[in-house]
Amino acid sequence: MRIMGRRETLAGMAVVGFASGARAQGAGCVPAAAKPGSTGEITIDAPCGPVRGSRLESGSAFLGIPYAAPPIGSLRFASPVAMPRWTEPYRAQGGPASIQTLGGAAAWLYEGGWPQDEACLGLNVWSPDVTGRRPVMVWLHGGAWRTGMGNAAGTTGLALMRAGVVLVTVNYRLGALGWLAHPGLRDAGTGAFANWGLQDQVAALRWVKHNIAAFGGDPDNITLFGQSAGGSSTASIAQDDRNAGLLHKAIIESGSLHGAPGFPQVGTAAAYTEALARRLGTDVAGLRSLPALAVHQAELQLARDPAMVRSLGRPPVLPVLDGVVLRTWPRDGVLPAIPLLIGTTRNEAVFWFDLVGPDGKQIPGLKPPTDASELVGYIRDLTAIYRLEASALPPDRIAAAYVDAARARGEPDGVLPAWLAAYTDIVFRLRAREAAERHVRAGHPTYLYEFQRPLAAPAHGVPHTSEIPFVFGTYADPFFVAKTGCDAAPLSAAMTRAWVDFAATGSPGKDWVRALPERPAVNALGGTGGLVQAGADVRMDELAAWGVS
Repeated sequence: MRIMGRRETLAGMAVVGFASGARAQGAGCVPAAAKPGSTGEITIDAPCGPVRGSRLESGSAFLGIPYAAPPIGSLRFASPVAMPRWTEPYRAQGGPASIQTLGGAAAWLYEGGWPQDEACLGLNVWSPDVTGRRPVMVWLHGGAWRTGMGNAAGTTGLALMRAGVVLVTVNYRLGALGWLAHPGLRDAGTGAFANWGLQDQVAALRWVKHNIAAFGGDPDNITLFGQSAGGSSTASIAQDDRNAGLLHKAIIESGSLHGAPGFPQVGTAAAYTEALARRLGTDVAGLRSLPALAVHQAELQLARDPAMVRSLGRPPVLPVLDGVVLRTWPRDGVLPAIPLLIGTTRNEAVFWFDLVGPDGKQIPGLKPPTDASELVGYIRDLTAIYRLEASALPPDRIAAAYVDAARARGEPDGVLPAWLAAYTDIVFRLRAREAAERHVRAGHPTYLYEFQRPLAAPAHGVPHTSEIPFVFGTYADPFFVAKTGCDAAPLSAAMTRAWVDFAATGSPGKDWVRALPERPAVNALGGTGGLVQAGADVRMDELAAWGVS
């Protein structure tokens, strides 16, 4: 994989695939209802104003509450603005997702078909009892900062609510509307010119702090958790001391904990924004006045333009180290003195390179290496982008270590398995382990996990995102049941309980082992060792190739 190929592959990571996924059902499985039924309405009075939601059999749901003014017109590419208090009950029956295009692996995770709008800054609250004072969990969805929705099929709040927490799921600006960056877009009030989606996430968290008591939540016991882009955003928010007091625990699921050169600097992001403006026949300031859908569609076309990829690499519609909103990369930051639960899936890379649908068909994705020479080149180039500090290690020895380790365990040892394992480690597992080590050395409660349950046949592996329906108890949703399998209930119950216990107490339960400074042991979930295998040694031979003991 030479430089141009590497850039094309990384570009694909941001925009790969875009069509709606079909709901499928496994043979012999009885899917659950996709959404719980309402038994009436409930109105509460919150600092934001009165909110009218739906009564459910086991609690209440308030869907689509605005946490900031619609980011339209002059508020496009501007910091979120707080809503004035309203006086009439706001009917919280749902709200739109950010404008996006689904397909490929994203459509395997997200069912799509949602209303979409630029005015998307809403959140959803699921509460078991609005008169209580329960732990609060705030979810930031993933999707490469381009796709996703808080109230998607996989992240409805019924199971977590029944387990005893108030759950909040957040919609934030995505794609071009959320992540274009340019000094010419500077917000006069805040000085920000980038990271609009990250600012939305913080605004939602501030709304939760100020309003959640009215929904039965404890504003002094908030757990911020997210997956993939949402996991990395969780780290970015937590490590910023300006957000102190907004969260009291953090869960990072498969966050890449990124930094340069894999993510853009201001100059690269600004050049991309200028190129988009030229494509649309306007200047940077003029991007605020064009139809939102036109900006979105033109940016997707630009992201796939080979000339752009050769010039700038991965489309920089991503978090940017702007020094205003984002002052430290997640890779380099220090998390505050709060409990941390962090982990990855067994085969993260399957999501991009080897994902199979319930019908047995390959999901369109990225091109993996096809021979030993390409494997070495792919590892060298990926290391140079995501693990620059290890770029002096001979890539042929790294490749050989992965092949040899798999062979010693009696596992497939070909080029594709070695690449999937190396990619998983370079982009995800090594960073998660390092974050856990730093946190525990600082004296803070830390728990490290690996999700190991494979997809139901005919699919295979444990890809990126596969833990989500187990955490949220949505494994029996018609969109997921053929992917998770019919026997998912015990593991899901254990994981839901662990996540909720962590939110309540800072510990995921007595079956888990806490990381120690001398050995950040892994809690293996859903593997051959049972629901929770505490203290597992997980593929240490591969880690040794990177100098990890």
